[in-house]
Amino acid sequence: MKRFVNWKEFAVLFIVIGCVFYLSKSLLITGGILVLLLLIDGLLREYDNKRRGEKQADEIRKKLEE
Repeated sequence: MKRFVNWKEFAVLFIVIGCVFYLSKSLLITGGILVLLLLIDGLLREYDNKRRGEKQADEIRKKLEE
């Protein structure tokens, strides 16, 4: 399965991580924040995909009922 890289998100994440490392001067804190950001991003993507799928299913049901 080919996965496309969103370069804008990658650049923003890289800048945020660079700033966090500059402020904290600690790899452990930077790594922890990186893990939290990626976890939140994944959960929000799953929620958005689920919501879009439910909307599409409702639209299909309405078309079938007509």
